[in-house]
Amino acid sequence: MTNFLFDLLSNLALLAIVSMTCRLYNRLGSGATLSGPVILIVLALVASVLDGLLTFVVFADAQSRYGQFVRPTLFFQRAGAYALAIVIAFSWHRMSKRRRAVKSDLDDAVVIRTSPYSESRLRM
Repeated sequence: MTNFLFDLLSNLALLAIVSMTCRLYNRLGSGATLSGPVILIVLALVASVLDGLLTFVVFADAQSRYGQFVRPTLFFQRAGAYALAIVIAFSWHRMSKRRRAVKSDLDDAVVIRTSPYSESRLRM
């Protein structure tokens, strides 16, 4: 249980670091916007695949030397920590996306009718 909590806390710390870095990049950079939770989801998926390969392929061949890392129960604890971090990152991404949509709808905007069927909104 201690390993699971440590893995989960380290994944959440990585989520915070990646999110802060993406927010800083989005404020200072003029390129495409980056989403920290989406990047963490990709990193966690890649890390879980590599962790599975190391556990069941590399360390399984050298049981005498790396026996403590080979146990499948430890891998499933780490995979559970990855999965829980992915769920948290996905829910954070959805909540922030909804908050941005509500915030942009509530902005005071000048509405210009461009045709009988459409209108343009200019934020002030």
